[in-house]
Amino acid sequence: MGLNFLQGKKTYIIVVATLCYAIGGVIAGYISLNECIALILGALGLAGLRAGVADSVQPPTIPQ
Repeated sequence: MGLNFLQGKKTYIIVVATLCYAIGGVIAGYISLNECIALILGALGLAGLRAGVADSVQPPTIPQ
């Protein structure tokens, strides 16, 4: 029993957690709106980077 079910999902879990922290923090008043926006943009950038890396690592298909 391993953590194989998390393969390829760990980055997206971190992104969702960061988004929840940013939105919850601004609603609760712990962080400013500027910090919230920076966290959201950073999390979306991380998700985009992860998606780009995942696409570039796929082996090329050979037409038959």
